[in-house]
Amino acid sequence: MQQTDPVNYENSSAQEGNYWPSVLIIGGIFSLIGFVINIAFGYIQIGSEPTGSLFSPLMMSSVVVCLATCVGGLVAVWHFTKDVSAHLKMGRGALIGFLTGAVIVVASTLLNELWLTIDPDYTEKLLESVIENVEAMDLPADTRDQMIDQMAAGITDTSITQQLFLGIPITGILNLLTGMLGVKLFAAKEEETF
Repeated sequence: MQQTDPVNYENSSAQEGNYWPSVLIIGGIFSLIGFVINIAFGYIQIGSEPTGSLFSPLMMSSVVVCLATCVGGLVAVWHFTKDVSAHLKMGRGALIGFLTGAVIVVASTLLNELWLTIDPDYTEKLLESVIENVEAMDLPADTRDQMIDQMAAGITDTSITQQLFLGIPITGILNLLTGMLGVKLFAAKEEETF
């Protein structure tokens, strides 16, 4: 008669671990970082003189915020491997990364809406600054008017649901990829037996 080893459920559940603290903590930290960068660049845009350059502080803030927040999945996986379990599979790392990205978008959206109650004129001042900058560009009038309309729509017409439905997939997928990278970098490697 063949004996089988009993399944050790405690050990398997310890390897799975609860990833929500890592997702919420790191997602909250990175949403705050992204929010502060975004608001800071917004006020830099408002306070700057119109140069007519396409590379305005507002344009740069999008790139900087994207680069800063896409590292959240990597850091969340690192946090999970340090606090919960060093053993982590690629799929779980991807899930941790995606959920971290979702938390970043939701928390950032809430922080932005909260900021608009603190400074209700922020959007209007930002729009005026962007319009002044576009008007200073050496472009044909039709092109300039079209750019102003597109930028004005992007600044003022974005609702909370649009921010969430556009932000969660994009930020989530970027963090999913960095979460998978985090598994490669931080998770314990299983020893191969021959």
